[in-house]
Amino acid sequence: MKMIKLKFNLVYLFLIFFFNSNTVFSASFTFPSSLTTNTSDFVLLSETGTTPSVSGFSTDVLITIRATAGFVKITTVSGLEQINGYCGYTANSSSEPSNCADDNRSEIGFEGTQSEVNAALATLSFKGDGSTSSVSITASATPTGAAYNSENGHYYRAVSATDIRWDDARAAAKSEAQKFNGLTGYLVNITTAQENDFVANKVSVNAWTGGSDSGTERVWRWMDGPEAGQTYTCQKFGTGGTGEESPINGVVCTEQSYLNWDFGEPNQYNGTNEDYMHVYGTGDKKGSWNDYVINNSNVDAYIIEYGGMGGTATVQGTATISITSTEASGTYTAFDDKELVGIVEGQSEGAKRFIYNSTNAVLERIEWHRTTKKNDNIKFDDVGISIDLKENTYPYAKLLDLYLLKGSIEKKQLISEKNINKFINELPLSNYLKNEFGLLPQEWKIWSSGYFKKGKIKARVNKKKEDFDSNALTIGMDKIIDENKLVGFALRKEYEDTDIGNSGTEIKSNSTSITAYSSTYQSHSFFIDGLVGYGRISNSLIRIEEANTSNSLTGKRDINQFFGSIKFNKLTNKNKFTSLLFGRGDFGFSFLEGFTESGNIQALKFEEQKLQHRSFSFGSLLKYKKKINRGHFLPYGRVEVFENFSPLSNVNAWYVSDLNTKYNHQIMENYDNSIKLEIGFDLNLIDSWYISASLRRLYRNTGNLENELAIKASKPF
Repeated sequence: MKMIKLKFNLVYLFLIFFFNSNTVFSASFTFPSSLTTNTSDFVLLSETGTTPSVSGFSTDVLITIRATAGFVKITTVSGLEQINGYCGYTANSSSEPSNCADDNRSEIGFEGTQSEVNAALATLSFKGDGSTSSVSITASATPTGAAYNSENGHYYRAVSATDIRWDDARAAAKSEAQKFNGLTGYLVNITTAQENDFVANKVSVNAWTGGSDSGTERVWRWMDGPEAGQTYTCQKFGTGGTGEESPINGVVCTEQSYLNWDFGEPNQYNGTNEDYMHVYGTGDKKGSWNDYVINNSNVDAYIIEYGGMGGTATVQGTATISITSTEASGTYTAFDDKELVGIVEGQSEGAKRFIYNSTNAVLERIEWHRTTKKNDNIKFDDVGISIDLKENTYPYAKLLDLYLLKGSIEKKQLISEKNINKFINELPLSNYLKNEFGLLPQEWKIWSSGYFKKGKIKARVNKKKEDFDSNALTIGMDKIIDENKLVGFALRKEYEDTDIGNSGTEIKSNSTSITAYSSTYQSHSFFIDGLVGYGRISNSLIRIEEANTSNSLTGKRDINQFFGSIKFNKLTNKNKFTSLLFGRGDFGFSFLEGFTESGNIQALKFEEQKLQHRSFSFGSLLKYKKKINRGHFLPYGRVEVFENFSPLSNVNAWYVSDLNTKYNHQIMENYDNSIKLEIGFDLNLIDSWYISASLRRLYRNTGNLENELAIKASKPF
């Protein structure tokens, strides 16, 4: 294996700072001038004859070392303590960070006395990963007590304070008591993705930040620090959402380029004055922003930021090493990273799932209508006015007197759907409105369908496992044109969270679709359903590098979709049973827009991607009708088999740092067929709501599965 000479400059940085007493301090960081290394072995920097070290510190020292590519580690950890967010940090920060000796970290951090950190630095070693020919290593030595962000030169400290109010946290952050080595702090202002990731991973606490719209509702400002008075969010009217055009309430508002509000936030929950911003530090929402009232008891901490106001901490030494050449493995490609493969294939899977879910909700609505139609109560809708026809009621008696009781005809013969419609059309009000205004009784029905879904896609060679959770609501309206045809439209909103592997790679999706549909009887028992639709998905992406789990990259990607479906149905009614045999064909096209990641030198630029979805399914439904006090109860079971015919799709990407080399990955379908089992019930209440609930499980031939709870409701109006 070829060996490459890595050239390092000897770096001595002496930075002089002042306390209020004008006491002068200085520090230095020493690195070797050259190093020979490769992609197979770690090489000690001290083998050059120059041992990495710091000097000039009289207090404990915080050391952070970050390589933009390749790996770094130390093997001596005696006396050191862990730093939040580094080297697989655990809650026991007093424990020695032995995991800083792992072979797969490009970022390590630890703290101790000057002699303890120098003993550790003497064992510092580096190994290339063959991914790039340009690497930089940044090593920082700072006073302990705050996390240091080498990207912007700022310091961050989390302060615990049970039930603290936002205004009290703001005052405390700026107080003399919370100064850090002579620097006055302020509640943190988060202005970039890198800074947000740093706060989420290196500070990681549910805490108040420096943002508020208390001055002007829906105009969010940073209140203190170098960004004091700057607007950063122009909130749309109503619940959640940003991007409203200025001015808002007379104030010109300019949004900053980076925002990370949680879905639907800020939202003035329940009409309360949620005018103060905090950041989630743990759980699924880690790093997301939210608004709270000033005294919300869920916040027990605040984050202080130091920097950007002039001056710096009392002592600091920083060394940056530029490695101009590393060994290339020759076989390495960007898509050797399983996390990358997982996130690009996860986007494709999510896009196809949304098409299927949007289609399925509508087709099930049509099916529901057909299989329950004969159980519908006869309902009069005279220009939106419902007439109660229960026996022993005044309207019922009057109709019998005026329109039914003619001669000796029996009631059962007269109270039929055909006769009832005839009677209504003959009502004086109906005739008057029809003749004078051309108005006809309306027969539109509004319906809704909601579901919660959990799914899993197993890991395979070169791909991480996927776990996804989603919830959705579909609202539609439809109308019977004549006895043979149903037409309608539906609007669907869906949220999905997909976790790739276990390192933190994640896809958060916010999706909307609109669908137009129709169903037509071809004979007494045979009918055809069809639909077309358009959907749009907005994905928020977090990708963790497999080789360096401390490095995260972020991005946002939109997807436009067009889809359709046709379904053939054979309906049979016998006694109390209804059976349905069906076959279905689905097709869809998804266009994934190009986008560029942000975060570090490993960021990728993705080309527009095209996806096709084609499948066929067939199955059967069996439903039993049981009469109850106010309607019918209809339990049912379903089985459906799917065949997948979707073609391959290509993903093209470039490193932002090297746009001359294109990497390609081919997305292959990971299943050929699947089977869905379902049990549920319909509840058909007379002159009222139609309610349905079901439990479903989808099995794929790969062993992957999805579980779903669905709830539907419909009401005529």
